[in-house]
Amino acid sequence: MIKELNKEELEKRCLHLIGKTFVELGQVKDELEKIQLTGKLSNILINRYPNLSWNAVEQAFEDGILETDDFHLCSKTMYKWLYRIREKIWNGWANLEKGSYHSIDNKTRALLSNQKLIR
Repeated sequence: MIKELNKEELEKRCLHLIGKTFVELGQVKDELEKIQLTGKLSNILINRYPNLSWNAVEQAFEDGILETDDFHLCSKTMYKWLYRIREKIWNGWANLEKGSYHSIDNKTRALLSNQKLIR
């Protein structure tokens, strides 16, 4: 869970994720922009998504890179990707409660095994 990570560890993970995302999107950014986006991402996670697991955050970015037309990493894109993964998790929990296991994709099922119910 994000809220269980100390700020330094969270920022280190965010910096790595931001750098990796830039490479995968084919973007070239200077260190200042990477640091600014790292700070923004850590603040988004702490304030809006403290109950997400780090695996869910990584999955949000992986899905965002592969499944959308947002080929520019900015705050808006990060919000969109994180919101989308939270919705997938919520829908996954709802489907589990209904017994609709077949309607949960494998990636989401893997997240649910490590992710507490998000309120």
